[in-house]
Amino acid sequence: MQIMESLTWANNKLKEHGVSDAPMLDAQLLLAYVLDRPKNYLFTHMDQPLSEAALERFEQLIDRRSRHEPVAYILGWKDFYNRPFVVNPFVLIPRPETEQVVEAALQEAAGGRDTVFIDIGTGSGAIAVTLAAESGLPVIAVDVSDRALTVARQNAVINNVDDRITFVSGSLIDPIDPTQTKPLERVILVANLPYLSTRQWTLSQPDVHDYEPRLALDGGVDGLELYNDLFRSLQTRRNDFPAQLAVIFEIDPDQRMGAPSVVKHYFPNADVRVLNDLTNRARIVVAKI
Repeated sequence: MQIMESLTWANNKLKEHGVSDAPMLDAQLLLAYVLDRPKNYLFTHMDQPLSEAALERFEQLIDRRSRHEPVAYILGWKDFYNRPFVVNPFVLIPRPETEQVVEAALQEAAGGRDTVFIDIGTGSGAIAVTLAAESGLPVIAVDVSDRALTVARQNAVINNVDDRITFVSGSLIDPIDPTQTKPLERVILVANLPYLSTRQWTLSQPDVHDYEPRLALDGGVDGLELYNDLFRSLQTRRNDFPAQLAVIFEIDPDQRMGAPSVVKHYFPNADVRVLNDLTNRARIVVAKI
């Protein structure tokens, strides 16, 4: 079977199973992976026959994808901010929308020196690694899952920033040592905590519901449970941080009003802004508390 024929077969199979909005792209990514070639290679070698071994391997991967297993987990990696990140079922697959969290944090840090980023719920380390690489500033990365931290450490090494990131295990800001934060001029805390409501998670696509870690997705009844916990902890420990403390976090567009209300409940005088994503929907909250 030639490359073109195999891609057509895969595209049709994925369509039959209602797996993807872009079945041909999924097929191309998986075949390029099997052949250990860039995706563009396929377009200039459409009449090239596949070896029996390559075809068998490709069919196995398409079979996995037809059961809704995400392409990123099949490949074992996902690009984020033009960098490669190892991913597995212990961590959430980085989304393009989350790049805006990074951009907002970098903008907040612009021109600063005596600054540290704290990444709460680091998962794959996508945010922490990117911030360290783009800014050159130190980062403290926190996660409650030791398996996730193992992945994040691996990604820090792959992207050559392991010397700038301190990884700590624990819930939210519980493991943060005041000696690492209080003496500084500024702390920028970033978070992409679970923000789907339990109902949204229950109704999510099989790619998400059946494969990605619920711990990283289900944010309780209104999706804001962990953000309530985070700001409650920050209120209790506010004196452990410098005067300049910014919190930047990702939300669901439906939380445009609810998320700022959480911040204001614990910090009535906070300066809170909501930023829209590229589709002009609320996505990022920037709170100076």
